[in-house]
Amino acid sequence: MVSDFPRIIFDVDNVLADTMTGFCRKASKLLGFEIGRQHIRNHKVVGSIPLPPQTIFNLQSEVWADWKKLPPLEDNLPVKMRAFQKIGFEIYVATSTPLRLVPYVKLWLKKSKILHNKFFHCTKGSSKCDIQAEALVDDAPEEIKSFLRSGRQGFLYLQPWNSTAKMSGAILVRNIDDVLKHYGVRKEKGGAYKDIRWLGKD
Repeated sequence: MVSDFPRIIFDVDNVLADTMTGFCRKASKLLGFEIGRQHIRNHKVVGSIPLPPQTIFNLQSEVWADWKKLPPLEDNLPVKMRAFQKIGFEIYVATSTPLRLVPYVKLWLKKSKILHNKFFHCTKGSSKCDIQAEALVDDAPEEIKSFLRSGRQGFLYLQPWNSTAKMSGAILVRNIDDVLKHYGVRKEKGGAYKDIRWLGKD
């Protein structure tokens, strides 16, 4: 029943905002050879490419500093968020990005018209598991594992850097439509979303 899942958390980087494409472009320019998403082995990037951690952090900061040009990871995100609200969800948005970048994240959410009820910044030493919510959509396997350990629902948003992650109980999704589908909401041909929970099989 959807009433059992009134609050759902969405991670920002590489779930809502496509920050990795911009990062790879900047890293490629700096290194002099192409770095693609397929080369990234973990969502924090460090250890995936031949750049020191601080340089990686600086490039990630540059991506968010250029927030006006940052694309959403999926089309029609406002419509998808509204579909969650229509079936009774409260939408939480959470990020672990450094505090200095949070203003850019909030500006991007506003510009992109991402509907949400609450915004959370997870500081060092905390995690999204600390937020009172029943479901999490994230590309970070460790965040999903923490949610699952606490008896809650975790949706692992598939990316090249987490496609081989093994965890019992996680629901693997390729897009937000897959999450909506799990809760009985289907995308129609015209792009609208329809609650089919009470319609039975068609």
